[in-house]
Amino acid sequence: MHVKDLVRMANQITDFFALYPKNEALDGIAKHIHASWEARMRNALKAHIDNGGAGLKPLFLEAMTEYYKGPSSPNARRVHPTRSSAPKGAEPSFADGGGDG
Repeated sequence: MHVKDLVRMANQITDFFALYPKNEALDGIAKHIHASWEARMRNALKAHIDNGGAGLKPLFLEAMTEYYKGPSSPNARRVHPTRSSAPKGAEPSFADGGGDG
């Protein structure tokens, strides 16, 4: 995909989210890019931003600058198995008729 097409699509996404409060817009832009664009597109976009980001709207550049920094805490998606707050005794029931009846 050509960079001019990525810029056009990125600016369309920015126009959509520009009506939201700024924090929501930044989050929405980054989440949309992460969820909807394949890795090749995101990598090409990052290369374009690293080369100056010509044609991209300032709100988009701000959102993606934060996005490309990565999570703000190390191992943000890892859950420590011994620190679970799951309730004790939540065993499934095998009552007649199925379900937990």
